[in-house]
Amino acid sequence: MTKRFSLRFNLDNGADRKAWEHLQSAPDSKNKAIISAINAYFESDGNLEKVIRETIRECLEDISVVKTEAAPAEEISEDENSLMDSLDMFL
Repeated sequence: MTKRFSLRFNLDNGADRKAWEHLQSAPDSKNKAIISAINAYFESDGNLEKVIRETIRECLEDISVVKTEAAPAEEISEDENSLMDSLDMFL
């Protein structure tokens, strides 16, 4: 059984125009592209988040992180501290 559905694009609307351009460059038939897009939209259920997490995990799995000691903070003199305090007035 075949069902028909009519679809219109308002090319003055940015989203409609973008969808139309995607559809025109579809490698398969326009019908297949629309069906795939509809199914992907309704079946996503957070799959994008899962794909992003898995991709990041895969990219980071061969990276090792080594904790290093922070360099001690450089102490400033009383004169330098006074100068910084006076500069605060200009901010």
